[in-house]
Amino acid sequence: MIRSINHICRVRYAFISEVTRLVYSPSGGVAVSAAWQELLLSKPPSLTIAEEYGKAGRSFTSSFRAWLRERRLVQDPVIVRLDFNDGQPPILIGSVDHPVRFTEDHSLMQKNLQFTHRFWAYPFRIVDLAGTGVFSPPFTPQFT
Repeated sequence: MIRSINHICRVRYAFISEVTRLVYSPSGGVAVSAAWQELLLSKPPSLTIAEEYGKAGRSFTSSFRAWLRERRLVQDPVIVRLDFNDGQPPILIGSVDHPVRFTEDHSLMQKNLQFTHRFWAYPFRIVDLAGTGVFSPPFTPQFT
């Protein structure tokens, strides 16, 4: 199974050292608090999630690519939060124990950031355990 996810309007990341709360819920979601930093995008990013079966069992590979307005050069391990403009709750890729590592390519015309992350579970939906129903502030993407 390969699934492409569209409607990504905001991409944020947090260094593992800045994650203050990470609670997994029985429903398959996660509540997370962290010092989020935003990636400034120049056009909509792409995310593909592929399900694979191997000797160790089932795994999910998340392949992400974004075009940035400015260089970031993030070399430390991070977790990634993707927000959507279609009303879906945001998703979290990576964990404290199994973080994401970015790869950046820079040329005169464009700056690309990408990562591939393999994990035993599908990327977790971020849930609101406080019950307020607010996942992220209203946001309108502005790509340049």
